Amino acid sequence: MIGLVIRVLPFWVREPLLVAVGVPFSGLLFYAGIRDHEWIGVALGAAVAVFTAIRVHTINQALKVRRQVKAIEEMTNAPGVKRIEGI
Repeated sequence: MIGLVIRVLPFWVREPLLVAVGVPFSGLLFYAGIRDHEWIGVALGAAVAVFTAIRVHTINQALKVRRQVKAIEEMTNAPGVKRIEGI
């Protein structure tokens, strides 16, 4: 069911949601691993933290591309510049 929800949600909803869940979950795993002296909890916390960091990087890259596309569109919509559709 979680897989279905993740696939159905759009990018700008799914990715921040994964980050918002991943950060506290990794902290909880770190805390439980240190409290119980279990390395597996710490390892899982590190894995979730790395997964979350990759998601943050993905969001930053998407925002950067989005800003660049917007800047290019503004430059091409300048007065005196004709835009030929279909090319």
